[in-house]
Amino acid sequence: MRKKIFALLALFCMTQTGVQAQTRDSVAFAPHWFVQPQVGVGYHVGEAKFSKLLSPAAQLSVGRQFSPVFGLRLGASGWQARNWQTHPVAEYKWNYVQANLDATVSLTNLIWGWDAYRKWNVYGLAGVSLNIAFKNDDANCLAAQNKSAGIPALKNGGFEKLWDGTKLFPAGRLGAGIEYALSERVALGLEYNANVLPDKWNSKKGKGDNLDWQQNLLVGVKIALGNTRRHILIEEPLPIVEPKPEPVVEEPAPVVVEPEPELQVVEVPVVEKEPEFKEVKIYFGFSSSRIQSSERSKIDEIMEYLKSHDDKKLTLTGYASRDGKWKYNLKLSRWRANAVKKALVAKGISAARIKIVAKGEANLGSRKESRAAVAVTIEK
Repeated sequence: MRKKIFALLALFCMTQTGVQAQTRDSVAFAPHWFVQPQVGVGYHVGEAKFSKLLSPAAQLSVGRQFSPVFGLRLGASGWQARNWQTHPVAEYKWNYVQANLDATVSLTNLIWGWDAYRKWNVYGLAGVSLNIAFKNDDANCLAAQNKSAGIPALKNGGFEKLWDGTKLFPAGRLGAGIEYALSERVALGLEYNANVLPDKWNSKKGKGDNLDWQQNLLVGVKIALGNTRRHILIEEPLPIVEPKPEPVVEEPAPVVVEPEPELQVVEVPVVEKEPEFKEVKIYFGFSSSRIQSSERSKIDEIMEYLKSHDDKKLTLTGYASRDGKWKYNLKLSRWRANAVKKALVAKGISAARIKIVAKGEANLGSRKESRAAVAVTIEK
């Protein structure tokens, strides 16, 4: 009865806490906050040459990247807008600040999928804004001068939708940008956005009451406030072996014991058991896959063992330190294992008897062993 209870308890523990075996190291996207300052040039659509309608522009945004594709940012943009009246020709300027709420979509990750080490990213944006316009003194002065001169004979001296003081205007936004990653957290960017505003924004009436457009071309930097990717271990549970039921033991039938015949003692020669092959570790220099001269004697010992044991096969497990990037360390561990394999093949060992395993970044214990390049073991 006790044995059955212990077996049930062991089965319960195994199903609840099954031992897991590591299979590989993977990189996953990490949601993060970011800040994005930008400066550049603004262009207001008007009745003058392109160069005469340019003005300074700036934008500061704080946002959250929720996934490799979708993000949301809140920011402020603005500085100055510039336009011209046609009769007589004269320039006028005004200032504005605009609060923006933008949704961003990474077109690169949407089409090709997320890659932790991709440098380029193209994104689109769409949003809504509240435009706060002020300091419209130039337009008001020109309107007064036009009225006093009697030209042109239009309402408010040619400014049909003249405003003064501080005004609020709703706005919509569309745009696109491109980024180049300098590191995991820092990227340079170039962005274009177009802001559509009511016809009254520039104090003039457009043809057919067309809406006013303010366009910006901005350069800046995007700084992630935290890690943008994280390493995860993908593990698989080992198969759970259910305990076999205990066999039913029947009561044996009575046995008649007959006297045993006299046994003759035969001396058997003692055969000494051959010592087992112990794991050999071959060390390498920092970031190197060249076998050092001090390690050559180990190669010779392994070669002699294999030549005297034709049925044995080797496993060469490569390792690297944690000083570099994990992707490079994985390659370095494979190069080191291949270097030992080539050395054994050059001494007459068949390549079919050698198996290569690359572990990359793996902590083998002590500081010296953490730099162990190749562990040599016999396959069981």
